[in-house]
Amino acid sequence: MTEEEMRMTFTEHLGELRDRLIRSMIAVVVAVVACYIFSDRILDVIKRPLDPVISGTMAPGTAVPPPASQSVPPVTAGPVDAAVVTPHPAPAENATKSRSFSWTVMNPFESIQVKLKIASYGGLVFAFPFILWQLCAFIFPGLKVGERKLVKVLLFGCAGLGVLGVSVAYFGVFPLVLPYLLEWTPLWVNVQLRLDETLTIIVKCLAAFAVAFQFPMVVLVLVYLDLLSPKTLREYRKIVIVSLSVVAAVLTPPDPLSMTIMLIPLVLLYEASIWMSYVVVRRKKQAAEQQQ
Repeated sequence: MTEEEMRMTFTEHLGELRDRLIRSMIAVVVAVVACYIFSDRILDVIKRPLDPVISGTMAPGTAVPPPASQSVPPVTAGPVDAAVVTPHPAPAENATKSRSFSWTVMNPFESIQVKLKIASYGGLVFAFPFILWQLCAFIFPGLKVGERKLVKVLLFGCAGLGVLGVSVAYFGVFPLVLPYLLEWTPLWVNVQLRLDETLTIIVKCLAAFAVAFQFPMVVLVLVYLDLLSPKTLREYRKIVIVSLSVVAAVLTPPDPLSMTIMLIPLVLLYEASIWMSYVVVRRKKQAAEQQQ
């Protein structure tokens, strides 16, 4: 069979594209339904970084003064050893009210809205690998061997960096930053976390970290296209670090701690991308020499 006979016609390509789109849509629907069924468990996972402060416990070093109407019980008459003395301890001078946080909804439909959001977000996330596999299966036959390797490296690299970014945000930033931000609220303010808005903020921050950690792959692609060189990456290191600081300040909550937690991995990834750029240039030269 010749190469021309192996090639698919335009109509066959459209038919294959239609089939793969239908499969992808079915995968999204199945994933959305599954996430809706397990939405309560997914919500527990998403809000877990806030669990230490959503406990209704008092802040360290605080005390609750007794009500004004409460009086000291009288002392019964009789010998001193038989007296029952139960005075109420005097309140501390700097006593403050206890700190309590709670989740809240503003209307009867907000809980259902949250479940639908979790189902839609989660469905897209869980179905995305299958959609990507269908896309690659459609495109790969038209690529050369070297181009296929490059696409595979990009896909696995982007996926790994995305998971790394989400992990840094979920296990590093949120448990430290979110309670810290809540403690900034004055003690006389009753803090109620609206379920819909808080969930949206957490999901957006996770997505922002996943996108920001794609920076090394962008650098490597530019190096592969000869738009950047390892020498240029070294020379502009200071400018890039300042730019990454601005990006970290924009994508994180307004406090130095969360910005630092995001900036340090980005700087390390940039240094790693400089080292990887040498590898990309060397392999590209070797491939060019082999073709000659």
